[in-house]
Amino acid sequence: MQDHILIVDDDRQLTSFLERFLAKQGFRATSAGSGEQMRMAMARHEFSLIILDLILPDVDGFEMAREVRRDNRVPMIMLSARDEVYDRIIGLELGADDYLTKPYEPRELLARIRSVLRRSKPADAELAGALPPVRFLRFGDLTLDLVERRLTRDGGAEDVYLTSTEFALLRALAQGAGEVQTRERILETVYGNAVSITDRAIDAHIVRLRRKIDNGDAADSMIRTVHGSGYLLAAEVEAAQGDGTSQ
Repeated sequence: MQDHILIVDDDRQLTSFLERFLAKQGFRATSAGSGEQMRMAMARHEFSLIILDLILPDVDGFEMAREVRRDNRVPMIMLSARDEVYDRIIGLELGADDYLTKPYEPRELLARIRSVLRRSKPADAELAGALPPVRFLRFGDLTLDLVERRLTRDGGAEDVYLTSTEFALLRALAQGAGEVQTRERILETVYGNAVSITDRAIDAHIVRLRRKIDNGDAADSMIRTVHGSGYLLAAEVEAAQGDGTSQ
């Protein structure tokens, strides 16, 4: 199925160019020039990814990101002419999967889009209907479903919302539980060696992930920082097959 991308930017010349550029790359693209137009577009269509400029004529882009993340898992790339580290961190903490500073090369944006979409989709075997040998990873009161890409608490009683990047990050930590996952390894397995991802970006995603899985108990987080190295998941992980059988 063709991926449908929503471009939210009030620069009509830029959005027209991006629509044509993305169409040539096999994507379907829709543009919105304001927060209100973005809301209307999202009410009409289901999008594979959103490209969101932070400076809009009617609302702050950060506020639109918060609004999207309240009830939507769609991957999101933020754009901004502001190259401030603070803005990048806030954007990632709000649930953005990537952040790109203007001006940018269209090919770089294309690479980011493809990378984020890869992280947001099941593997080819899952799409074909073949369950992997391990479907569930259970640790603490949490269950990570590797097929439905879903995290639940208390035996499924509560859904814990994760962005595509947060899911990929938690999967990497859980699959290597008890072992230090270096930033280099995280960059390779989670972000696909994206050159734009900095240590601070990884840290920001870790902070957001901790808030979600630790149920507010940051002092006793399951995700431990190993200073100078990276992170590890300090929990016993039980792997189970699709039928619930433990391995």
